[in-house]
Amino acid sequence: MKTFLSAAILACSALAGCNLYFGDHHHGDDTPSGSGSSGYTCTSNADCAAGCYCDTQTGTCEEGGFCGTDSDCPAGFHCDTDRSSCEADPGCTADTDCASGQYCDASTGTCTDSCTCTTDEQAQAAGYGYCDTTRKTCMTGTNPNGECTGDVTCNTAAPACGEGQVPLILNGCYTGQCSDITACGTAPVCSAFQHQDDCSAASCTVVSIGHDCTKPDGSACTAGDSNCTCAYFTYGGCEDSESGSGGVLIRAAN
Repeated sequence: MKTFLSAAILACSALAGCNLYFGDHHHGDDTPSGSGSSGYTCTSNADCAAGCYCDTQTGTCEEGGFCGTDSDCPAGFHCDTDRSSCEADPGCTADTDCASGQYCDASTGTCTDSCTCTTDEQAQAAGYGYCDTTRKTCMTGTNPNGECTGDVTCNTAAPACGEGQVPLILNGCYTGQCSDITACGTAPVCSAFQHQDDCSAASCTVVSIGHDCTKPDGSACTAGDSNCTCAYFTYGGCEDSESGSGGVLIRAAN
């Protein structure tokens, strides 16, 4: 019997009408007709006859058609294989209403397939703007949290980021947030690296600041002096490397 019904569903998937298997229990009936087919009014798809879905905006059952797979349904619908019925894709008002790998299309109010990702680079390689790493979803447009690269035109200080991170920039300003370097869609410029190991790993030039530096005669070193001996060094920044192979540039603090 189950095999026969499955074949009948596939054969009739293109036909409209919710009374294919329910006799007079059409989706327009006003009287409930039993489990899974309560009639015209509804609050969920389960209240409607097979071949119908619940339009939650109007609270009524509407024809969707019969199906065996999603491909049997029109655009904007999916197949509920338990009911062999095409049902409207879930509505949404925000991206968080959608599953991972989908975003909310504001123009239609429906969840739209994109792709899954863990980095901006992966999302951009797939033709999208950035990766929502919280939802692991490829998104269109510009990352609202900012980008790893960009000209800074605002008079704002960069946030202190942890090792392996760089500050994010949006509309010429630092956003106050940081991103893992490995999650960046575009490689940050050398000046963005706040830690020596990150600077070296990017083949940039590490700027080391020497402290308590003296010349061979014991006098303090000044700018431009060479052959200086310093008590200790601290990380002073990261600069572009002309050779592209990195290096260390020592500057005296005094």
